[in-house]
Amino acid sequence: INLCRMGGVSEGDDVLARWSDGLLYLGNVKRVDGVKQCCLVRFEDNSEFWVLRKDIHSFSVGVEEVCCICDAPPLKEPLINCLKCRHGYHPECHTPSIEPEADSNSWICRQCVFAVATKRGGAIKRGRFARLMQIMKLRLPYQLSSLDWDPQHLTNQQQCYCYCAGPGEWNLKMLQCGSCGQWFHEACTQCLTKPLLYGDRFYEFQCSVCANGPETIQRLPMSWVDLAHLVLYHLSLCCKRKYFDFDHEIMSFANENWDSLLLGSLSDTPRQDRCHNLLNALNSNKDRFVSGKEIKKKKCLFGLQVRAPPPLTSDSSPLITDPPINITQRRRSEFFKVAILCLDDSTAHSWHSLKQLHLKCFSNSLEGVPTYAEHLLAAFPSLCGPTHPKPSQLG
Repeated sequence: INLCRMGGVSEGDDVLARWSDGLLYLGNVKRVDGVKQCCLVRFEDNSEFWVLRKDIHSFSVGVEEVCCICDAPPLKEPLINCLKCRHGYHPECHTPSIEPEADSNSWICRQCVFAVATKRGGAIKRGRFARLMQIMKLRLPYQLSSLDWDPQHLTNQQQCYCYCAGPGEWNLKMLQCGSCGQWFHEACTQCLTKPLLYGDRFYEFQCSVCANGPETIQRLPMSWVDLAHLVLYHLSLCCKRKYFDFDHEIMSFANENWDSLLLGSLSDTPRQDRCHNLLNALNSNKDRFVSGKEIKKKKCLFGLQVRAPPPLTSDSSPLITDPPINITQRRRSEFFKVAILCLDDSTAHSWHSLKQLHLKCFSNSLEGVPTYAEHLLAAFPSLCGPTHPKPSQLG
């Protein structure tokens, strides 16, 4: 059943859609399904995906007369309208509740705070939006106990994760809180000193809700086998290949990003000894790794027996054998960090679907936000070579 309008979203509307990395991307609504509560959204690279209504942030042309959460008109007090998106809220409908002294001339809603503050590698840590985000993160906008989880507590049926309540994939740059068990996007956390690798769960993390304040995080110890597994898994997702040359790709990646890997006791290993330790780990663990010589290829090639993240020593469950969803299966505008919230005037003209409405709503008070479109996967410099396409090469 296709309807033209659903919960303030209509066909033809330009919207921000939250993806599984926690970031928002510019798209245009092509179809609306009111029964399934989702919209078919066309993104900047012309790909189309169905997105749940909860993961779509729309814009209001004028001051709204009904609450964007419950669709009810004002009660005793007038609605509070967000300075940026202009959506109206009952004070009690917003999470957290809006303070009585809030002023529509300066108040910014949760959605817009997260839209500005989230970014690849970790959310901003300084400035007004960083402080607002920290306040917002003390409460989740959903009931954690209402989510239906799989036996391994990796995915839930509602596709509701993190502080943002957006979709997510646990193996793609997410942290699991050791207290509540929920998964949180790298882009929404403010505690990281270095970007995450895909499948990197070697952290002891506590979310802001459980900590009742800023997040806490501690790096867990890693072995050479863990490091080899993590590097191969990360490279396999980024480069869409199974086998990698030890010297030119595996060792090169490890050396170039050695400090960013936060390896604890392994960090002090001299450069000349790293090669021996990693190679020994790859050759001595046939249950995890396969070498090229075993499949009649070059012996310097190595890959994973099963493409799955390295297990933690505390895991009670066996290694997951079903290969997780490859990020390359979702080649929409996740390859283009949509700059609707961080464009200057000179850049805005290069985004053909960026309309005056967006510029009007999101042109002010963007402190600490980058002014360029970032490639989602360019977290580490060693991936910017010939095996990893530049943003301009992705269609």
